[in-house]
Amino acid sequence: MTENPDSIPPAKEPRPRPQYGELAPEGWTWQPPQDQDRVDAPAPTVGAGAGVHPTAQPPAVPAPPFQTGQPFQTGQPHQPSSRTVPRWDRPLTIGLLTVGLLATLYGAFSLGALPDAMQLIYTQQGLGTYTSGASIGPLTSVGAIAVVFIWLAAAAVSVRLLLRRRRAFYVSLIAGAVSTVTMFAFMLAAMLNDPTLIEFLSRQ
Repeated sequence: MTENPDSIPPAKEPRPRPQYGELAPEGWTWQPPQDQDRVDAPAPTVGAGAGVHPTAQPPAVPAPPFQTGQPFQTGQPHQPSSRTVPRWDRPLTIGLLTVGLLATLYGAFSLGALPDAMQLIYTQQGLGTYTSGASIGPLTSVGAIAVVFIWLAAAAVSVRLLLRRRRAFYVSLIAGAVSTVTMFAFMLAAMLNDPTLIEFLSRQ
């Protein structure tokens, strides 16, 4: 059998024959899809050794809320510790306030009875009859109100300190000293306003 001289042999394919599938048409290029939601892997920690994976940290567990009366423990949020007050502070403060109240009442009545005390001095020294001046009444009244106000202020401050669990006994001591000085200051002012007594003392 003779070959057909007019037949043209097929042109040789310039590209190599693929092992799997078919060749893509000429001019076509493959482009990977752009994933907008892709999350990049975190960058490795600076200084970490090669091949060493960082240890996973457990999630932080919030500490239970602090309740009044519970002891403070390590690991709980910082809470202001309650002040340590001696047991004797409360009864001592109450006792001083009670004594201060009695002393305040005595001082107020003493200022109110100052004319009688002046008459007693007149009688003992033979000065005659004491006649109180116009300023004696207001002066003794202001003095009595002052000593009562001092005790009320001391009581209010002491109670406030006791409620806050702080020492309060010294407040009554300070108030007692101030009240005593105030009472004697008003008495001295009332006695110095009496010219007869001043003249008698100047002759001594």
